[in-house]
Amino acid sequence: MKATEPKSIGEILNEFLDPAKLDDNINARRLEALWGEVVGPYINRQTVRRYVARRVLHVIIRSATLRNELMMNRSALVRRLNDATGADIIDDITFS
Repeated sequence: MKATEPKSIGEILNEFLDPAKLDDNINARRLEALWGEVVGPYINRQTVRRYVARRVLHVIIRSATLRNELMMNRSALVRRLNDATGADIIDDITFS
């Protein structure tokens, strides 16, 4: 058996886990948490649920008029949310 150099636990974990997938998942959770800071307190109070799936942020909003307004500003929101996380996490937002 060949002797090898010792490895840190972080190096061993990186060999077995795909760090890119973990980073995407962590960034998606960060984006969900930053929603309230990006859109403000009023919109955040009207938000029932939000989650990221397949690079799309799904947001459930109570108010139909607010939902329509947010749909019209969707591309700006995508840009602001990606800027807030510091990574390109989402491509689109859906409101329901």
